[in-house]
Amino acid sequence: MRSEPRVVVAHDFTEVLGGAERVLGEIAATFPQAPVYALLGRPSVAEALGIADRFHSLLPPRRRLLRSYRLLAPILPGLVERVRLPEADVLITSSYAFALGLRTRNRAPHACYCHSPLRFAWTMTREYRRHWSRGALTAAGFDLFAAAMRRLDRRASRNVDLFLTQSDFVATQIQQFYGREARVIGAPVDCERFHPSGRPAGDYFLLVGRLVEPYLRATVALDAFRMLPGERLLVVGDGPAAGILRSRAPDNVSFLGRVDDDQLVELMQHCKALISPTLHDFGLVPIEAMACGRPVIAYGAGGARRTVVPGKTGVFFEEPTPEALAAAVRAFDPSAFDSTEIRRHALQWDRLRFRERLRAEVLALAAAGTAACERDGAEVGGSARPADAVDNARPWREQTSGTTSAPSSSSVEGAALA
Repeated sequence: MRSEPRVVVAHDFTEVLGGAERVLGEIAATFPQAPVYALLGRPSVAEALGIADRFHSLLPPRRRLLRSYRLLAPILPGLVERVRLPEADVLITSSYAFALGLRTRNRAPHACYCHSPLRFAWTMTREYRRHWSRGALTAAGFDLFAAAMRRLDRRASRNVDLFLTQSDFVATQIQQFYGREARVIGAPVDCERFHPSGRPAGDYFLLVGRLVEPYLRATVALDAFRMLPGERLLVVGDGPAAGILRSRAPDNVSFLGRVDDDQLVELMQHCKALISPTLHDFGLVPIEAMACGRPVIAYGAGGARRTVVPGKTGVFFEEPTPEALAAAVRAFDPSAFDSTEIRRHALQWDRLRFRERLRAEVLALAAAGTAACERDGAEVGGSARPADAVDNARPWREQTSGTTSAPSSSSVEGAALA
């Protein structure tokens, strides 16, 4: 086998530059010769990720399609099943929706970095039902749709030889929903770009994310700051819920829209704290804020339990309600936190360490695939399944305090294409 395997990288949607897209950028940087595909993506996002010269959108990146691609959810599993990517020694997918169902022409061994199993079909069905359904009939229809998508998603997961993910929280979901083990390799943060400024914090709190409801739970933050007229909240990001969120925001909340990385770093460096009301599977944005030396006020569930250390790098509020968040902000004391300690905690997720872990897993999978094919007299990527050959690879676990949060029985119903 050639010393460097042929790698193809694929992702769900590069409509905006969010946390999952930053992970995609690091995967692509780990394998700089690999072509990168997305089900649908903006060339501008590919350019921001530094992959414009090797990026391909499987669906045409037309404005109307980019604006309403979530409506394609019912047909995307069938479309993905018919796609064949170029031949490779390893396919790496970066998936929170449908990319895990992709295959190469030669059925190359497939490593899926799973950000989350399909949220509206597994872990957030109730929230999405409430958001999108207007009555009993549409709610029943949504439940039938989510059940069908669960079946299709589980079937698509069989295309994957090796699941990788960022946290024990998501690994538990992968085990529960797909019946598969996943290797935890963390998530990448550019700790060189995101760094402390050495200057005092400003007079505002910060919320950053893709404005998709109910996923981001920005409404929780808006309603909380309605109760806090003496505090300021700046909101960074854009998305389909931006208009309605702006219309219902109190006067002490300002929307900045999309900002470039330099602006985002400066905003993080000088905020009192990052506000994180989302049930994160991992949560890159809180780590980025911590890399800037700033504490986080986070909803105390999901990935935050592994990345935020109460009293050291931030505080939790235990209920996802405006009242609980407002109480946490009132009690918050920025002077109680040491920015040097916060940054030291964030460094364990530095992107260079992530690349080393990812590369080791992919090379092991490629070698296992080659050995299996030689054993069976088949082509690379043939019917032999190499997953068993990499089971002895040493997993990585975040060395943080807190416990692994498994999804509760009440929430194991679904989530978003966001």
